[in-house]
Amino acid sequence: MIGAVVGPLMMLALAFSKPGPVRALLKVEADAPERARRPSSLGVSEVQLEPLIRSGVVVREPDGCVWVDRAKARRRSWKIAGWYGAILAVLAGLVLSVLAVGG
Repeated sequence: MIGAVVGPLMMLALAFSKPGPVRALLKVEADAPERARRPSSLGVSEVQLEPLIRSGVVVREPDGCVWVDRAKARRRSWKIAGWYGAILAVLAGLVLSVLAVGG
């Protein structure tokens, strides 16, 4: 039973510990067109960048360099945090209801 809970938590911790493309771009301060960087110089793949480019968080310049729109990145992170919070609230409610019925 504990393994069913700890396993997914460890996978989430591992996923969050790896820096993503946005964090890599912000670390080198690529947050404006004049400071744009090539993805290959940061070890970021095109597969990782495509959804971020479609959403507008990462902007690709005509020469292939990319940079982060900080405002959109901040809104996206708050949106993701909101979804995680909502999912956590629903799961906590389910656990409490199961414990109330079973206890």
